[in-house]
Amino acid sequence: MNMTLERRNVGLLAFCQALGQTQMVLIFSVSSIIGASIGPNPGWATVPITIQFLLMTTSTIPAALLMGKIGRANGFIVFLIIGCAGAGLMIYALYLQSFLIFCAGSALFGASAGANQQLRFAAVDAASDDFRKKAVSLVIAGGVFAGFVGPTLSSIGYDLISPILYGGVYLVILAMQVLMIVLLKFTDIPPPSEQERTGPVRPMSEIARQPAFIVALMSAMIGYGVMNFVMLSTPIFMHLHPTHPFGQLDINNVIMWHVVGMFAPGLFTGWLIKRFGDVNIILAGAVISVVCLMVNFSGDSLWHLRVGMALVGLGWNFMFTAGTTLLLSTYTPAEKAKVQGINDFFVFGTVATCSLLAGVVYNAYGFIAVNLASVPLLIAVVLAVFWLQMRRRAVPA
Repeated sequence: MNMTLERRNVGLLAFCQALGQTQMVLIFSVSSIIGASIGPNPGWATVPITIQFLLMTTSTIPAALLMGKIGRANGFIVFLIIGCAGAGLMIYALYLQSFLIFCAGSALFGASAGANQQLRFAAVDAASDDFRKKAVSLVIAGGVFAGFVGPTLSSIGYDLISPILYGGVYLVILAMQVLMIVLLKFTDIPPPSEQERTGPVRPMSEIARQPAFIVALMSAMIGYGVMNFVMLSTPIFMHLHPTHPFGQLDINNVIMWHVVGMFAPGLFTGWLIKRFGDVNIILAGAVISVVCLMVNFSGDSLWHLRVGMALVGLGWNFMFTAGTTLLLSTYTPAEKAKVQGINDFFVFGTVATCSLLAGVVYNAYGFIAVNLASVPLLIAVVLAVFWLQMRRRAVPA
């Protein structure tokens, strides 16, 4: 592939990722607060976003298989149209103050967001072998845009179409989805090859027994799950703090630190993976996430929350990016759509579970309990990395 075309494609995908992640920042900034406000009780605060992640989970395999048949760009566009309908429905729900309709809109948006997660795999299709790991990292880095722009748009959208509070947030999301459709029309991602369409395919059970697959999946699942668990409970903790509740601007500021921690490292994560290897970066991400929990245990000032959220974002970046690049070594071209879809099914199934539990655990036991519950999961990743390293030493490649 021509290098100029390759980099243009990755650039367009990175911008789409930036817009998609900005939408997620907007959702994360307000969804749990809306859920607590219009839901039956505060314990239901994270139900809408849990439904969103459930649909993200269930859409991953159909999205991957559809893209395998009609191409990446066309597959993304189909699901973005569904997302537009979801954003419109959530605005209508806020007008009616209907929790049920808001959940329905969240479901449609979730289906679209699940397809958007394939943007990092689209970067692999659009890049040469030498550029693939950096391409994945750069597309994920596109989300750094969300860290700076998302909180500002959240503040603007709060009363943009007053008296429908927060309705403007979803109007911004709708506009971004339309822009993504336009951008995808200008991408030139190679269609599925003959080898991808007709090559031999191993049973999924055989693929899943590979140690590299197990560690790649665990890294992405737990990295994303822990990040989501801590991140979703933090705005609730700040909003409902028993002694000094934080305002929306402070909440947005903490979310900004978190999102920058998630995506800014993508500018160099690909280089780190190439220099130190996938599994070492996964290990570093797990350790950084543990440090985040230690910061959260040590205090609840605005600075504690900023640093803790930035660190859990950095830990996610390392675990998710390196988990993705490690996964690339576990399948053949003909197995690509199936393995990518199943990988994301389990990743976002974990995220959906953590989304639901974040509100339940926080409501029942508090913020410290949320952090404590994350510790054994991160320890499991560390142990899995050591196990893979021992297997590799025992059976040299």
